[in-house]
Amino acid sequence: MRRVVLKLAIPVIVSNLLYTFQNIVDTIMLGHYRDPAVSLSAAGLGGMLYFLMFPLIMGLTTGGVAIIARRWGEKNYKEAQEVFNSLYSLLILISIPISLFAVFLGWTLPVAMGAGTEVVEEAYKYIMGVFSFYPFAVFMAVYQSSLRAAGDTKTPMLVDIIANVWNVVWNFLLIFGYLGFPELGVLGAGLATGSSYVAGTLFYLLLQKRGKLVIYPDLKSKEKMRWSTVKKLFRIGIPAGVERGMWALTSFIYTALIFTVSGSLGYSSFQVGLRAESIAYMPGFGFSIAATTLVGQYLGKKDEKKAKRAAMEAAKMAAMFMGVAGIIMILFPKYIALLFTDDPQIISLASLYLFMMGFTEPALGTLFTLAGGMRGAGYTTMPMVINLSGLLGIRLGLAVVFAFIFGLGLFGVWLGMFFETFIRAIWMYYEFSRGRWMKVKV
Repeated sequence: MRRVVLKLAIPVIVSNLLYTFQNIVDTIMLGHYRDPAVSLSAAGLGGMLYFLMFPLIMGLTTGGVAIIARRWGEKNYKEAQEVFNSLYSLLILISIPISLFAVFLGWTLPVAMGAGTEVVEEAYKYIMGVFSFYPFAVFMAVYQSSLRAAGDTKTPMLVDIIANVWNVVWNFLLIFGYLGFPELGVLGAGLATGSSYVAGTLFYLLLQKRGKLVIYPDLKSKEKMRWSTVKKLFRIGIPAGVERGMWALTSFIYTALIFTVSGSLGYSSFQVGLRAESIAYMPGFGFSIAATTLVGQYLGKKDEKKAKRAAMEAAKMAAMFMGVAGIIMILFPKYIALLFTDDPQIISLASLYLFMMGFTEPALGTLFTLAGGMRGAGYTTMPMVINLSGLLGIRLGLAVVFAFIFGLGLFGVWLGMFFETFIRAIWMYYEFSRGRWMKVKV
């Protein structure tokens, strides 16, 4: 079982590391571009809008993964492809108005967050650069998740390699204006990231044309969406989308708290710490995807025992890998922060964040993976409840108490994150152990 889990998880971990590397490249380059407090805050706010807009997409994608994995386990490959058709058509349709909203009204988020005029202007440039290509990002997400649900995690990894190489090259050229290209700064980072989605999309289409994909939508089909499938996608996906939305909303509120207690300096430090920590997340996300796929497929084969075993093995390995990453964060926080910026104040605050969060990594790995396993069964409501209660109730409540009542400021905000992570991990394990997720019909 461990070999099966690793076979699925390792390509996903590589893909997620590449995605994180893309964000890290943005952060490192912007952290050395002119005023890093402005550049990093602008990119952070632009990224926040991206994640605020993505919950519906990711929720419906989660529903698609649960259904496709279950049909794949049943060896009902034709039905799995029909689900892919409906998912693809629905999400591309939804992505277009989201893209238009962000391009024309994306400036409202940094204004609402209380950012200064210069940060607002730069953040809007980043938003326009990324969201001009948003439908291509959705296209990649649909193909990536559907292929993984069918057990193919290597092809998405290959596409991610191409997209990330594209992003790194164009970051270098457009942020600083090398080799005769215009110096665009934060806008250049946004354009590099956005256009990398186009590169990934074109490669998926090339692979499909050459018959290299194990599952793919019929792009010429007259019946683009089957409404019975769409209803099922919403039924399973909405709780997962709400859950994703809670992450985005919590980030929104946390950003407001950080700006309140420490201004752009604190938020820039948080961005550096978060981007560095995101490397540690990657094993958790990889094993979570493996758990999602295997639980869905084993339940499709009517093997509940293997479904539970797969999720537990994935959770153990996630905790182990993320624990190692956490130890590195605890021992070398300053050196990690130095990779992103040379501003001594940002380095000092980011080091404190990394030291604290290093202790939480094994709990996060367990939390991510068990939640992923339950979603693979189509059991999305209770993970939503746990994350909603933890993020919006416990985490924010503790942050406010520590930051304002106890007067701990930025340290108090991060202390709320620290304690809440352990509480939510214990709650998620308890829900998983009850086994109700194995009885869901998809």
